[in-house]
Amino acid sequence: MSKKVFFQLVDTLAMGGTERMSVNMAKVLHEAGWESHLIVSRNGGGLEADVADGVHIHFLGKKSFYDFRAFWKLMRLVQKKKPNVFHAHSTSIYWVVALKILGGNFLSVWHDHFGLSDQLDIYPRKDMIVLSKWIDRIVTVNQKLEDYWKGLISYKASTIQTIGNFPFLSFVPVDKFPTFTFLNLANFRPQKDQLNLLKATQILSRKGLEFRVLLVGEYIDLSWKRQIEQEIQSKKLENWVNLMGPSVEVSKLLGQANAGILSSESEGLPVALLEYGLAGIPVICTAVGDCPKVISSRELGWIVPPKNAELLANAMEELMKDQFSANQIGKQLQEKVEKDFGKKAFLSSYFNLLKISEN
Repeated sequence: MSKKVFFQLVDTLAMGGTERMSVNMAKVLHEAGWESHLIVSRNGGGLEADVADGVHIHFLGKKSFYDFRAFWKLMRLVQKKKPNVFHAHSTSIYWVVALKILGGNFLSVWHDHFGLSDQLDIYPRKDMIVLSKWIDRIVTVNQKLEDYWKGLISYKASTIQTIGNFPFLSFVPVDKFPTFTFLNLANFRPQKDQLNLLKATQILSRKGLEFRVLLVGEYIDLSWKRQIEQEIQSKKLENWVNLMGPSVEVSKLLGQANAGILSSESEGLPVALLEYGLAGIPVICTAVGDCPKVISSRELGWIVPPKNAELLANAMEELMKDQFSANQIGKQLQEKVEKDFGKKAFLSSYFNLLKISEN
């Protein structure tokens, strides 16, 4: 194939896993020789600075689903650049399907990042049965989602595949924080359950342990953010918790932190978990989504049940008490992430699903 133009459509460039994947994919497709375009429906965010040189970025300024001006801008871009592949993340697939119906001549790919994969009975999203007629390939972030869609739209089963998220960060040597620090990379919304982490922090604070927890992420749900702030104040956790919000220095924070932690009540395959692994720091996370496939043994990290602050606190205390062993565990996780969840593995699976040569 002589011409190779790759389009992605994502809602924002906030610091969530979906957005991280769009930025990472834009980088690796550019490295693979494609003309890579990252199209942002609404607005930028903390990840805008991470978009690689050579990647074309476009902002549509979308105000609502029926923003015809933004849609027209997208349609003109498609007409001009004529993408071979148009990859839509999450709900962005609606506009890509609309373009396909209007005669778009490209391979349409839907990337389902649905974080509430443990609650598919509550959120069945059966509108996708109709839309699937115009979707050529479906990428899911975990096996549960793949099985769900293969059962729901069985005639498309051969075009549906789980391809795990992958991290793509550059690290420079930095000194660790002076106080033992847990880094929580998670946008502020109930699914990420930072309240559970605060409860665990309170348990440990009562023991007089000296440590810090950094909460880093976009303020997606402002009411949830306010709950977090109120909990920090009411439990007097200011000496243990820093609510940092969005940051463009994720690589630096990963280098400075002593451990990574996720307390989510539901996940797919969180990019943050893979970034912790890539940075070589020990990790504690809840047993949700595909997290146990990454932390598949005690030699790779700590897995605890969701919504169990006591067990989360126990894992944090154990990690802090034997930092040498914890660091060895971090190194072993780093090796696994680089081997099984690296960009090469992703590209190989992705091109195989698309039935496109990597060269």
